[in-house]
Amino acid sequence: MTKASKSIMIPARLSARALADAINKEVGEVQAVLTARNESNDPDELLGADLAVAAANFLGVEVVIEARHLALERLYEHETRGEMADDPEGRAGRLVRGVLDNLDDLDTQIESVSEHWSVARMPLVDRNIIRLGLFELQSSSEPSTAVIVSEAVRLAQIYSTEKSGSFVNGVLATLAKSVRDE
Repeated sequence: MTKASKSIMIPARLSARALADAINKEVGEVQAVLTARNESNDPDELLGADLAVAAANFLGVEVVIEARHLALERLYEHETRGEMADDPEGRAGRLVRGVLDNLDDLDTQIESVSEHWSVARMPLVDRNIIRLGLFELQSSSEPSTAVIVSEAVRLAQIYSTEKSGSFVNGVLATLAKSVRDE
């Protein structure tokens, strides 16, 4: 078994309770690590990626942040602050750079199919999820259209509003018809 196959994939932000569930540990174990690091140990408070990785590693579990989650977090930082904490590496970095390098073209395509919604009027998280999904649809034939759209919907359900999942689904599914021949 390779080292990568032993890693557990987690989102960029999750609660101590969710981290404990993901790494198959008791919530109290995660809380103890957080307390030792002088961090809040509230089981429902969100942890950032670095803290979640550090806590899991301390408990002997290797975790990896999901690339789409990390890319979304960095795009959010870029849009709200004009900068990112760091430029992510690997797949997340390729996604972020791809979206930022093609931003005008992506936004033009998104506006062409989103009735009554300019990109500027869309909730910040939703527009970045759609941008990520559209860039993925355009940049490679893998993963499949269904996977890209369902992952975008999942991101919207986690990080945005109750209605965002269906909105993201509708816009990306429409865009996919013009981007991919499926």
